[in-house]
Amino acid sequence: MFKSKSSTFLLALLVVISLFLSLSAVANSAEIKHVKFSVSMWSGDWLPTYVPKVLLEDKLGYTTEVVSLSIPAGMAAIAAGEVEVTTIVWMPNNQPLVDKYLGQTIEDLGTIYPECLQAIFIPKWVSQQYGIKSISDLNNPQFAKMFDIDNDGKGDWLGCDPGWLCAKLNDQCIALYGLDKLYVQMMGEEHFLLAAMAGRMKKHEPVLISQFYPHVMFIDYPKDESMVVLDDPKHFWFTAHVEKFGNKKWIAENPKAAELIRQVKMTAEDVMWMMKETRARGDKPATLEALAREWITKNKASVDSWLAKIK
Repeated sequence: MFKSKSSTFLLALLVVISLFLSLSAVANSAEIKHVKFSVSMWSGDWLPTYVPKVLLEDKLGYTTEVVSLSIPAGMAAIAAGEVEVTTIVWMPNNQPLVDKYLGQTIEDLGTIYPECLQAIFIPKWVSQQYGIKSISDLNNPQFAKMFDIDNDGKGDWLGCDPGWLCAKLNDQCIALYGLDKLYVQMMGEEHFLLAAMAGRMKKHEPVLISQFYPHVMFIDYPKDESMVVLDDPKHFWFTAHVEKFGNKKWIAENPKAAELIRQVKMTAEDVMWMMKETRARGDKPATLEALAREWITKNKASVDSWLAKIK
């Protein structure tokens, strides 16, 4: 009799434990529906990040986070599985960094926007007044003196943050065109370089700047109107594109979410629209989400075609 009661108790206990473990497995399965996006806090990150973020939340029931990391730190975090996705890697600029992890712990999720111009710009009035149409035309001591901001005897070629690949590219471009005796790259944080450029523009003084498109600079100084591209006869500068990458394990475990991210595409002009709107409205998370939803509504046909691919 006692043994029978003990057996019954043990059986009931096993049923309870089994039920508990089953419920825990369900809970853990639900917890998988989460994704962290890595961003570098550049204004061009917002639309490519917040559109897939909103779609994953609204259409697939995911919870999401956006974490701020440099591109190298973000890629390392994705490779380690600490972050799942980034949608803002400029290529082929970051090809050496990507090659460290690609096919092993990260996977390419496709291009989010193509045709990103990288070039050397000067004010349109300078080009017209002095006949400077090409990078080769800069090989003139009088022009170098005209672009000398800090009065050190060399023309200042406003470039990049020293930690960015474009800083190396600018130095290579100066050397390739034989301009190193006349010009020097002025490196620094982006806001410092933009302030230097804006100061020269306001005083109607010549300025020479390496820049890419889309960029906030072109809100105030529109491309082809205020600023013009110098021709590149040696074909040094290349057109870039922005790529999406994800943690390989997460992609395998979340095929629908990964496929939705693969489908998301936009243009450089879309990103410029977001830059202008955040300039006007601010960049708090709630504002960024609202702008992403506006973009989704305006591009309903495209978004519907993406969603059809994951049904």
